[in-house]
Amino acid sequence: MALRHENTVSGATLTGGGAVMVWLSLDMGRGAAGATLPPNFFPLICAWGLLICGLILLVRGLRSAAAPLPKLIDTQVAVVGAMVIAFYWWFAWWDFRVGAALLALVTMWTLGIRNKLLLVLLPLGLSIGLYLAFTRGFQLVLPTWT
Repeated sequence: MALRHENTVSGATLTGGGAVMVWLSLDMGRGAAGATLPPNFFPLICAWGLLICGLILLVRGLRSAAAPLPKLIDTQVAVVGAMVIAFYWWFAWWDFRVGAALLALVTMWTLGIRNKLLLVLLPLGLSIGLYLAFTRGFQLVLPTWT
């Protein structure tokens, strides 16, 4: 039983987070009765998915040999985390398309992707695709520069 294995720690964290999300999703209420799905349907599916994946990871970690834990935060995680925080901090003032493309570009560069074509096409395609999905598909208003 390896309590100090990285999968054990990650699995326990995911299991705890998933359990909290299930509890919060159950507290959302059922919404209006009818032929539609209740408002807590998709949050419950995501929360149960996290809970189950966390349990699987926890059991795998407990069954494997003990290993030293990795560093809590390395440079890649810190850079991507800082970029995500900046993206959400200035979300209302940035054009969504520029922010999403910049977030994707910095994440790809930090994780070691150096293919120039991929560094151009993927962030552009991702930001345009997300923008169209949210504005046309879900009818949401996103911050844009006019």
